[in-house]
Amino acid sequence: MKNEGPFMLEWLVYHRLIGFNDFIVFTNDCTDGTEMMAERLDEMGLIRHLPNPSIFNRGKGGHHWAAMRYVNAMQRPRRSDWHANFDIDEFWCIHVGDGTLEALFNAMPEAEVISACQFDFGTNGIDRFDPDKLQMEQFTQSIYRTNRELGVDRRRGLKSLVHRDTPIKAVGNHIPVIEPETEVRHYNGNGVRVPNDLLQTGEKSFTQSTMGLDMVQLNHYALRAADNFFVKVDRGNANHHVERQEMVRHWARYFDKYEHNDVKDTAIQRHIPAVKEGITELLKDPELGALYKASVAWHLDAADGLREQRNYVHLMKRMNDIREKRTTEAAKAAEAQHGINTATTE
Repeated sequence: MKNEGPFMLEWLVYHRLIGFNDFIVFTNDCTDGTEMMAERLDEMGLIRHLPNPSIFNRGKGGHHWAAMRYVNAMQRPRRSDWHANFDIDEFWCIHVGDGTLEALFNAMPEAEVISACQFDFGTNGIDRFDPDKLQMEQFTQSIYRTNRELGVDRRRGLKSLVHRDTPIKAVGNHIPVIEPETEVRHYNGNGVRVPNDLLQTGEKSFTQSTMGLDMVQLNHYALRAADNFFVKVDRGNANHHVERQEMVRHWARYFDKYEHNDVKDTAIQRHIPAVKEGITELLKDPELGALYKASVAWHLDAADGLREQRNYVHLMKRMNDIREKRTTEAAKAAEAQHGINTATTE
């Protein structure tokens, strides 16, 4: 994590609520108080906070890879009943039963690896950061559920739950690295077993033939509001450096990739009351409450400052152009579908 203070508590409370009970959190180079919040949560016994080893090894691979190398030197993941590696903008959204990990595991009793596809949520047209609302409240418009609707066989990124009996060679960022010529019961988000060679080749994403969202999906809030996206741009890419002169072009492409508001999805919202209650309880801790408040203020000030800078004015224009293009495309698709339905009825 880097500069994720306002979003850390929602992510933590939600995932504790659905059944995750041991968190190893890495941070690096934070200026918004994220590291201090993580330290306090560690002292409260809710997470294990570690500085990302990338801070000692600058320029050799990205922050993700440094953390993964460190994790693979630890015994904790392999001793856990299940383990998973996922980012702070990713939320495991389980559709079966009461929406918990236990319900998911009961629905797939044979599974050794369960790979959920990223399900991208756009900005909903929201520009300003509102710290009084949860991400799962504000961002309800998502990418189409199938690539057939999207019109292109897009690769959907994966994150995986891995059972401790799985014969893994290494903990992976997307899927585990398994021992050669090993048969593993690997299931997708529909509860359908997928070919074993996808594990053997280290597949990081699924396409239409292997993806599924019916039982579990990975809600991906990569953008949040435009303000939050600006702060994300300012902190930089986690795995590679972006040259200053390429900043607008690079991040406009990123925005174009994730700014999908095609359909409404509110499945995760059944957990909102419990998540709000959990956050309220955490904020009763005076030290954590003060750190959280200061982090929110930092983000509001940072967004105000960035919005006035020339590069970000240009980026915002590109973002609005992308939004307008998507709106036009959606209107044409709806008109075409209406024509098909009318022809069918006639």
